Amino acid sequence: MRHSPHVLPAVALIGVAGLALSGCSGSSGGDSGSTTLTVWYNTQDSDALLDVYSAYEKSSGNKVDLVPISSDGYEDSLLTKWAAGDRPDLMEFSPTSSYISMLNPTENLQDLSDEDFVDASGELYDGSGRGLDGKVYSAITNFPEVWGVYYNKDVLAANGLEPATTVDEIQAQCATLSGAGITTLAEAGGSGWPTASLPLLYGTSMSDDDWAGTIIDRSASLGDSDSPLLAGLDEYETLLTDGCMSPDISTATFEDNVADVLSGEAAYQLIHSNIAPVYVDAANGDSAKVDATIGFSTVGAASKEALIQPGILGSYFAPKTGDSTREAAALDFIRFATGENYPSYIEQSGTFPLIEGTDDPETSELMKQIKAAYDEGPVRALLQTDLPGAMNGITPLMSELIAGQTSPQDVADQLQTELGTAAKAQGLEGW
Repeated sequence: MRHSPHVLPAVALIGVAGLALSGCSGSSGGDSGSTTLTVWYNTQDSDALLDVYSAYEKSSGNKVDLVPISSDGYEDSLLTKWAAGDRPDLMEFSPTSSYISMLNPTENLQDLSDEDFVDASGELYDGSGRGLDGKVYSAITNFPEVWGVYYNKDVLAANGLEPATTVDEIQAQCATLSGAGITTLAEAGGSGWPTASLPLLYGTSMSDDDWAGTIIDRSASLGDSDSPLLAGLDEYETLLTDGCMSPDISTATFEDNVADVLSGEAAYQLIHSNIAPVYVDAANGDSAKVDATIGFSTVGAASKEALIQPGILGSYFAPKTGDSTREAAALDFIRFATGENYPSYIEQSGTFPLIEGTDDPETSELMKQIKAAYDEGPVRALLQTDLPGAMNGITPLMSELIAGQTSPQDVADQLQTELGTAAKAQGLEGW
């Protein structure tokens, strides 16, 4: 699923796109005995992320040559360079199985499965950072997107309702809220991408751990009658037809949704945690007002789950280059970034730590609530992250569903067709 590339974690310190590090030249010389690492990085990296490279240079004596790749279309640009045979020593990339599989990781990436950070990151690597072979190929250092609902505390309390922890509970509360003239679930057809949130979240919660594997080996299809994705699309249509969503759903943006929940015109917004800064902006920078008014809860279909999507920024891969010295140095950088330098990065960035042994930073009550929801778990990655194509075509299909121009079954069947095209392009066996 695509979402706005310009909305970053609330506690991140945003850097200027394309910054060059002092001392990180493109030369391969440097001090005697040092190694120069070529790094492909996303131009939306924060100052704190860029400073990890500077800190590594000082600590190791090695040099870092930063090669910027625009955040707009980052994955496609990187894959084009990759397909041409170009290889860096390190790179940021999406730590999802669907994207990792495009790199032929067994042949092209260093296996990080036995590194200390994997076990020290709790449940994170149960569904993230791994290839389809089950091996870990990415070191994830940035707190992931956590999907759930922002809710208006006063609206729920005034109507005798507790914050929902499942989509089923949201549906059950719809009659009460509608009777009070309040929109239950603010939804943003005008922004497009948020409309895929509920079907994918609901479907993930309904799916077995090996469901993506059954799609890939063709023993199941997205459009099967027992497909968890189809269940999520059916649930979306039910909430829509029951009048539980925004009356202006076709044109409303996710920023409109934020304003509606903050003002109490709507009770819930189902979306990822990284839009927390938008609530502060909508409150004219009054974070205390946001903390007093807005809460956050992770939700599953019928039971509470922390459904996540790790991002590109701060997710490191070490390609195999055939140069054993540089490969060892790349691994050394990953150990530095996930080990001795990690507390410094967390302190500078203000983001939450994923690796045990590092304290949480001081931040807003809303962000603390998001982190607590993640810690409570159980943690699972959204289902599309393990599928070829990652369901990138779902947004226009959701627009058609909202307009009544298609059905949940048709959406699932079309996504299966698109998945097949992506699987063939990746050369997956049997496709």
